[in-house]
Amino acid sequence: MSEPLISIKNLKIYFPQKGKNQYLRAVDGVDLEIGKGETLGIVGESGSGKSTLALSIAGMYKPFGGEILFKGVSLTGKSGQELRSLRRHMQMVFQDPYGSFNPRRKVGPMLEEPMIVHGLGTKGDRVARVAELLEMVGMPPESTQRYPHEFSGGQRQRLGIARALAVNPDFIILDEPVSALDVSMQAQILNLLKELQSRLGLTYFFIAHDISVVRHMCDRIGVMYLGRVVEFLPDDDIEQNAMHPYTQSLISSVPRLDDENITERFILRGDVPSPINLPSGCRFHERCFKAMAQCRRVDPEYYEVRDGHKVSCLLYKPE
Repeated sequence: MSEPLISIKNLKIYFPQKGKNQYLRAVDGVDLEIGKGETLGIVGESGSGKSTLALSIAGMYKPFGGEILFKGVSLTGKSGQELRSLRRHMQMVFQDPYGSFNPRRKVGPMLEEPMIVHGLGTKGDRVARVAELLEMVGMPPESTQRYPHEFSGGQRQRLGIARALAVNPDFIILDEPVSALDVSMQAQILNLLKELQSRLGLTYFFIAHDISVVRHMCDRIGVMYLGRVVEFLPDDDIEQNAMHPYTQSLISSVPRLDDENITERFILRGDVPSPINLPSGCRFHERCFKAMAQCRRVDPEYYEVRDGHKVSCLLYKPE
């Protein structure tokens, strides 16, 4: 992996429960690095902590513990102008672009706004930059005079990407950016993101629940379950060499045209346990089709099965 742009060390995001001496452990001890120019994907069920992890990197949640470093500078504990200057280089594209736009404002002023907030350029510079951004994402110049409701879902996502690019960031968090779009539009947006990454040298943190989308976009993939990443693997390993039973179950759940040729399905039992009352031992053991007696007692470490492939599962603990 190239030099890390983002480093996360034992990150914990806990939310206190009102009237109780308990915490909801949304992110519970995550370690990861994202190299410059890389796309790291995170997959997992709803409630696994993917979006909370992304929002904490963006500075929207204060860590309960651990550290987040951007270009070697710790974001933990920073606030005000110091944090704002760092966050200029970290932008986010949301799942629902319409929900992140002001429906009463035209597109032009909304694309200018990030530049105004960060004090970039004159009025003329900003107008020229908006025109450049619209060209980058394949939108016509007259889009500046229209309101968000006048665009389709795919067009709004293009505008959301343009707004994220307005301040020339190095790092973009993509929180399920295509899950609300139809399949043909998904392909267009994914190809646009790859083109922009190549053109601008961007680094992506890509969150999704669709493994096929992540495989298409990402250099490495992390699989998240109940606040932790249980497996890291290169994208070309995701189907053939997935080792954690949870990853195997996620892959098995993806619909395929050749279903009649699949001899074995790995079906998850039950629902994700509460992040307030976590299971003892391995937090996946209650749903695991390969669970052993020791899984109820022992919380597994990471075991490197080969270069770039780590798994947190007792099945792969060295003897």
